[in-house]
Amino acid sequence: MSTVSESNHYCEPLVSTTLKWASDGELSALDLERILARLSAVDPVAQAICTSQSQNQD
Repeated sequence: MSTVSESNHYCEPLVSTTLKWASDGELSALDLERILARLSAVDPVAQAICTSQSQNQD
């Protein structure tokens, strides 16, 4: 029988699930970055978007 206090029990860190929207209707830059980062891990199109955005910021 396992208990929550065992040292090998993994607890995922608390993650915010609320998206923030600007007054102009755009998703906040931080939320957009987080979404694209997760998508780019599994979708080559999203990966290309992330790459082009980071190049435009330089």
